[in-house]
Amino acid sequence: MNFSIQPSLENEMVILQPLVESDFEKLFKVANDPLIWEQHPNKNRYKKEVFEVYFTGAIESRGAYLIVPRRGAGARGRARQRHPPRRARLHDSAPPPEAD
Repeated sequence: MNFSIQPSLENEMVILQPLVESDFEKLFKVANDPLIWEQHPNKNRYKKEVFEVYFTGAIESRGAYLIVPRRGAGARGRARQRHPPRRARLHDSAPPPEAD
């Protein structure tokens, strides 16, 4: 059985492919615009040396995807799935509170 912890996902508009190190230049080409980060807490992420740290964290998370449109060319962005801490997941199994 071939099981992937990070499968490719797709619909009629986009393909989400697991982010790999060779995607750096494609993604940085999109991310190096200061206006993209203008309202983000880390406004310097458009700089290559700052973006490299961000990208490395995304790769290490093993939950990051490259967003590729079905029509057109090039990357459009990045997405990451995050998993809540184990303790938080235990609380998810509690029954919902009773309605008044």
